[in-house]
Amino acid sequence: MTLIVDQAWVTASALLWVRLGVLFFMTPVLSGFSGPPSVLVLLSLGLSGLLCAAMPHHAAAPVPSDLGRFVVAAVLEAGLGALLAFGVHAAFAAFGLAGQILDLQIGFGAGQVFDPVTRRDTPIIGAIMSSFAAVAFFAVDGHHAFLRGIAFSAQQMPPGAIDLRVAPAAVVRQFGAMFSLAVAMAAPVMFTLLLIEAALAVLSRVLPQMNVYFVGLPLKLLVGLLTLSFSATTLAPVMRRAFASIFQFWDEVLR
Repeated sequence: MTLIVDQAWVTASALLWVRLGVLFFMTPVLSGFSGPPSVLVLLSLGLSGLLCAAMPHHAAAPVPSDLGRFVVAAVLEAGLGALLAFGVHAAFAAFGLAGQILDLQIGFGAGQVFDPVTRRDTPIIGAIMSSFAAVAFFAVDGHHAFLRGIAFSAQQMPPGAIDLRVAPAAVVRQFGAMFSLAVAMAAPVMFTLLLIEAALAVLSRVLPQMNVYFVGLPLKLLVGLLTLSFSATTLAPVMRRAFASIFQFWDEVLR
């Protein structure tokens, strides 16, 4: 029995493996994975082999003829994987940034909790919003769209045919969307707390003997949490925009 191995398929799978490996290890979608890293390695390897096997031969890129060209192609694949991971990071960072804004406005900025995922101290609402983003992503079948986006990247830029001449406007636009989406998520609470601050300012002028700080801190905490709970139902459109920005950025990068 003779085993015939297609060298072009092996080379293309190895190059795509580099792209997906960097994407999987850098994306926040799988940052909470507590299993051994070998699982992600095998997952990316198996997915790369399947995608390259399903790719039409006429769409495949020329196989690097020597080791030097293969290394250059692998470096470009890693760069593309990091660029795709940046689009995911920017969308998820909008949730964390919104939580940090709310922590600062409500008064939780002084207290932090240890996040076992990132292994660092994180503001309370910021940690909640980051965890909520991961849950919502899987709840709306974002992982299915994520896999379709990976297949789209292999179709648009076959392994070994990477062109990283990306327009800086796409990166800047994705970076700016992170801040605009974060402010949109925190806007109801920020506006309510602004009214509380104005009322406390008037009250401090009427009752100068009152300690506004000790009165305002629990009041802002209570009103901020209530407003956040009531406005949670209005976050769905902003969440859809945040997750859609991932694949819009991928489309701009890969075309």
